[in-house]
Amino acid sequence: MSDKKSRIEPLLSAEQKWQNSYEQPISYAPLVQLANKSWIVPQHFLRYKHTLSSVNQVLEDIDFSAHFRVLAAQKNEQLYLQVAVLSPDNYKTSSYAGEGTDKKLLFGRRWIVEDNLPTSELIQTAFLALKIAREHEVRELFQLTHSDNTTSTPFNNHHDLPVMAQNAELVTAHAPPGTGQRHTIEQLLKRVVFASAKVSLSAMQQISSQQCLYTLKLHCNTCQLAEFNNKTFAFLTSDSSENSFLHSLINALVDISNEYVSEQFKYQGFARFSKHNCVEKIGELSVAMRSPKVLGLCSLGKQHANKLNFEIDSSRAPQGCGQAIDGFLAAHGIEQPENAHLYRF
Repeated sequence: MSDKKSRIEPLLSAEQKWQNSYEQPISYAPLVQLANKSWIVPQHFLRYKHTLSSVNQVLEDIDFSAHFRVLAAQKNEQLYLQVAVLSPDNYKTSSYAGEGTDKKLLFGRRWIVEDNLPTSELIQTAFLALKIAREHEVRELFQLTHSDNTTSTPFNNHHDLPVMAQNAELVTAHAPPGTGQRHTIEQLLKRVVFASAKVSLSAMQQISSQQCLYTLKLHCNTCQLAEFNNKTFAFLTSDSSENSFLHSLINALVDISNEYVSEQFKYQGFARFSKHNCVEKIGELSVAMRSPKVLGLCSLGKQHANKLNFEIDSSRAPQGCGQAIDGFLAAHGIEQPENAHLYRF
């Protein structure tokens, strides 16, 4: 028995099946030894067949937040993920008054899961679904008071886009560029509320004729999105207008939420997207699992790998879109793409 063949046995169960029923190595799949002496079969040599049960099995290994839960469901034959959110009513000023506040059960959009989706991509779909669900909440927590004392959430996702597009003159910025002076920004921030609390300017620095660096402090302390409580943060603006300041502010708030997800989202206890992971080492691990020299595929292995790649790529082509895709290619002066053999529209 070869060394590699003996090494694959710990990856098999007593019934000599692969460790996960929803993924199986192709014939002649390579076995790779990593720098820590572990032996693995790279994911691009596995064939996947997910079911509702297997998707739930993967989700059970994901840890994130008690207020956000990624759910798996199925309608007819289609699997999908959906984020359930327990949240205070963001449109009530008393939403974050303290413990015991009533909360709503809300659900985000559906994220399609193909049955042959690699497990890594399934995990990343859950990651993205959580980021988008939290961004939705962040945008609703930003409130602006207007000159007539009415209050709005100008960055929320519920605005009527067709109406805005058909009446663009009502929402296009025409005001002259502002001065970006401290007094002007402080006056603007008096009209801004985030998570039912004020936002204050701590510092500002002119970086160039167009760019200014602002340091702000959030004064909320009971926000369910805990990373915002008493948070001090900085961001750059692209020009000195108040409009640019507000757009840059919401982008900075969304970035804070996204970074929180990156650090707190864990699969089997590992925070894949954390800044604490070494970029160089991630790259080296990728090379170790993809280098042709390391893989050492035999001719039969290459045939099975090519067959698997064809199955995956060809299955992802949208059906009934041939005319639209032809037009898309023609706009770029392309009659047939290099990989046209994969697709039948």
